[in-house]
Amino acid sequence: MKKNLFLFTALCFIVTTQAQKREFKCQDIYKAAKLIDEGKYDESIAILKECEKTDPKDYAYPYEIALAYTHKEEYQKAIDQLEKIKNYAGIESDFYQLLGNNYDYAKNPEKAIATYEEGLVKFPNAGRLYLEKGVIYESQQNYLEAVSSYAKGIEVEPMYPSNYYRAALLYLSSDNKLAGLMYGEIFVNLERTTKRTQKISELLYKTYKNSIQFKDNEIKVDLCKTVINSNGDIKDLKLPFCAVYGMNLSLSVIGQKEITLKSLSEIRSNFIKNYFKEDFKKYPNVVLEYQKNLFDLGLFETYNEYLFQMGAQDEFTAWKTENKDKMDQFIAWYTAPENTLKITKENIYLSN
Repeated sequence: MKKNLFLFTALCFIVTTQAQKREFKCQDIYKAAKLIDEGKYDESIAILKECEKTDPKDYAYPYEIALAYTHKEEYQKAIDQLEKIKNYAGIESDFYQLLGNNYDYAKNPEKAIATYEEGLVKFPNAGRLYLEKGVIYESQQNYLEAVSSYAKGIEVEPMYPSNYYRAALLYLSSDNKLAGLMYGEIFVNLERTTKRTQKISELLYKTYKNSIQFKDNEIKVDLCKTVINSNGDIKDLKLPFCAVYGMNLSLSVIGQKEITLKSLSEIRSNFIKNYFKEDFKKYPNVVLEYQKNLFDLGLFETYNEYLFQMGAQDEFTAWKTENKDKMDQFIAWYTAPENTLKITKENIYLSN
């Protein structure tokens, strides 16, 4: 059975939001949703059952009853509630997410996966359902299937953050850390100021620090393994992104002696200068393009401090104290909706 407390919280948030975006015949649903949020599940269930009598064709009431049962760890009762409304009008992808999760919590992962797949037939662009499949595969230590499911979720719903989060964690613990760095940086930009963001911030910094080694007069960069397919005409040869990234990063670390927030920002700035001379034309990348925009605006140093702050908190605190104006300028730009990292099906990053 998968353990995913964030998803539990997210589901509650989804339901509460859903309850607030349309009118209901039974207005007590708002009170019931609040009670669920407060952990008063039995009180909420009693109210929702009365609401169901008022409007028996609306799936929202039994859905929230099921959510309350899920929080109570009465998974079969939640399943029974959800199965009886499967054919109701207005069902959304989160219905299949909650139903599948309850099958998984009830130690029936095969039925859970079948439920997610059933939902994907109706909602093929539901990144959350690919996420849930991946989490089950991951709990079974089937990491290739997990990564594949997360990648498919990214492909169909590029702005849904959780698939990036799970993919980043897997890749950052593998020998393809570059993919983890990319997925992780995207995630931090899509989901800001959460505990998950803090975790990825720390992991990103530690990964750079552990992957760029300084010893005597040598610098070793080890972020991924490069496999080059030599078949075909050499003129048409396209190097793996790993090889191109590695070459530019190796050039960018010259002159450095250690990894700190300051030196890492300098390395990444040098990388942008090197990469955008020629390589970006043949190897476009949505993350690097966003970095280039920040670099051109003079905000890249502050962005790097922000991005990696949890990996070197004392250094970041000292920097922020000395650079309040820079931080204020960055925050003003970064929090403007038009400046968010925008990922579409055309420019998505997928590890190859």
